[in-house]
Amino acid sequence: MAPKKITVFIYLPGEPIAVPAGIFSHDADAGIGSFSYGRRYIERSNALPVDPIALPIGTPAKEVAINGGIYGAFRDGSPDYWGRLIIAIAAGTAPEALTEIDYLLASNATRVGNLDFRLSPDDPESDLKPPHFNQLKDILSAAHKIEMGEPAENHFVQLLRQGTSMGGARPKCTVEWNDALWIAKFPARGDTLNVPRLEYATMKLASQCGIHIPELRIVTIEDRDIFLCRRFDREKSAAGSEGWLRRGFISGLSLMQWDERDRLRWDYSAISDTMRRYTSIDDIHEFYRRMVFNILVRNTDDHPRNHGFLSGNHGIALSPAYDIVPSPAHPGVGTDFRLAMAMGKNGREANLANALSRVERFGLLQKEAQGIMNQLRETVAAWRYVFEECGVTGREIELLAPSLDREMIME
Repeated sequence: MAPKKITVFIYLPGEPIAVPAGIFSHDADAGIGSFSYGRRYIERSNALPVDPIALPIGTPAKEVAINGGIYGAFRDGSPDYWGRLIIAIAAGTAPEALTEIDYLLASNATRVGNLDFRLSPDDPESDLKPPHFNQLKDILSAAHKIEMGEPAENHFVQLLRQGTSMGGARPKCTVEWNDALWIAKFPARGDTLNVPRLEYATMKLASQCGIHIPELRIVTIEDRDIFLCRRFDREKSAAGSEGWLRRGFISGLSLMQWDERDRLRWDYSAISDTMRRYTSIDDIHEFYRRMVFNILVRNTDDHPRNHGFLSGNHGIALSPAYDIVPSPAHPGVGTDFRLAMAMGKNGREANLANALSRVERFGLLQKEAQGIMNQLRETVAAWRYVFEECGVTGREIELLAPSLDREMIME
């Protein structure tokens, strides 16, 4: 099969209309991709790289063979499991019947970041608009039917498709509300805990620990809680104009140009080393703070896609935190656990001693790192009060107690 070629568009700072940046060629059989910037794009005074790590402007283009031949920033703008399921249902086919290029081309005004993908440089802007907050009841119902394997009305499937954006397997949708875009996360089939409310409470606790978070809301529709997280890569255009201003986004996986199957390479300190080339020391210190927080709240879904970076005119910066939820531990079974990424000399072993073993890689002295830990320990110790304030039930608090009341992590 001959390689497929598509045009990569980019939304430049302050501009709600995308411009063509270059051509992406993808050989699915070989699992290799290549990209070439257009001459007219390079000549623009405000041109930005479509992938600031893999494809800087002014350097020879290089092929990519990891992650199926898809550049990191491109893959970050493509849907993950839930979004792919919705796109496939809307197309009347199975997710595995669609190619990576099909998913990139799936017209979507709410994909993460500042890129878009079209068949030719002359293709117009997407006419799809995100659903409105007022349609959440119908969207929630459609998402539930899809999870249960039941047919959902095509109109509501299209609403879900228009709102597919961020990665992950849980049902979600981007909605417009109060002149902003929000990711609405729904309850999932098989949940034994109120995950939307738990994520809301944990993110509030993270904020009290000095971690930057987006604006958050929790709403209840027909006795089901929905967690709303304001999109940090979107801003409404000026009054009187249409569209959204977009910021570039790359995940930690893309920053490192890691293959998502090569989990042995995933490492907090390695990411910190790379951050030294692109971000501020304050960002690196906060990255360390987030690592420690993940230990204290037992967030084991801390893989590199769940750490993000914003890019634009001023370079690359750590994005607000997202996707932080405790994983329940069972009393009497053993509460030792591992994070998704290595953090110290003992690999992924999740305890504070391990987190102190390589603090110099984060630009910290031992006493500075210990000070961060002490502050986080003191704040997280009051987690019950924060969770109660956020509406978490007493039953769920008791179920989470073995995860968040663990003195052994201090050793």
